[in-house]
Amino acid sequence: MIGNKIFFIIFFFAYCFCKEKDSVDIYYDNGLSAYNKGQYDLAIQELNYILSLDFESPELYYNLGNAFYRRGEVGRAIWAYESCLSLSPSHSDAKYNLILSNLKVVDKLDLPEPPFYFKWYLGLKERFSSIEWFNISLFILSLFLLTLTIYRFNANIFLKSFKSVILSLLFVSLIFTIDSIITFQTYNKGIILNHKTEVRSEPNKYSTRLFQVNEGLKVKIINKEVDWLKVELLDGKIGWIEKSYILEI
Repeated sequence: MIGNKIFFIIFFFAYCFCKEKDSVDIYYDNGLSAYNKGQYDLAIQELNYILSLDFESPELYYNLGNAFYRRGEVGRAIWAYESCLSLSPSHSDAKYNLILSNLKVVDKLDLPEPPFYFKWYLGLKERFSSIEWFNISLFILSLFLLTLTIYRFNANIFLKSFKSVILSLLFVSLIFTIDSIITFQTYNKGIILNHKTEVRSEPNKYSTRLFQVNEGLKVKIINKEVDWLKVELLDGKIGWIEKSYILEI
């Protein structure tokens, strides 16, 4: 009797999941069809509905970004491409379209060129998401344990050297994994949605206006206060912006 109940519960949840998955596929296909017909508003509506169901994927964000870009909504397009790359950092089409979209951003922050080794480190770290780095570390760890087990039964120079190489790779991958996880959990990022958005000294409309930012600018979110977000620009400027003017990545 209990076994039948458990089977029924499992079957019920599996059925609900499949039905919702079918619904997502229908809305996704409708969105792509609308996009191909030039009906960008409808495409955005269909794809946004999928996000409201708590489904997300790199391709969903990528196609949503394309629809926003065609509508001339640069800020939302950049948000969608950035969201795509946060899930799949190696998505080449999203990278290319993000570069094109950023060309239309008014605010250009001229920062000093970082040292080559720092650029190399960031380039390698951002090539994979934190989850992908975790999986890479897990794979290398498994390989190391396997090598260690074999070495105990068949100790030789080759396995000893191979074990040292694997251990070094594991150490490096763990550094990237930990750094990626810390960066992901510590710093939220957002995209400005409006031109001439005012940045203020405190989280209210009556505080001092510090400066303005424009649509498409990427900012770091360092604090939240009800309807306001405290942001930091790449050049170090800090201030408060109304939450409705930013889309968080």
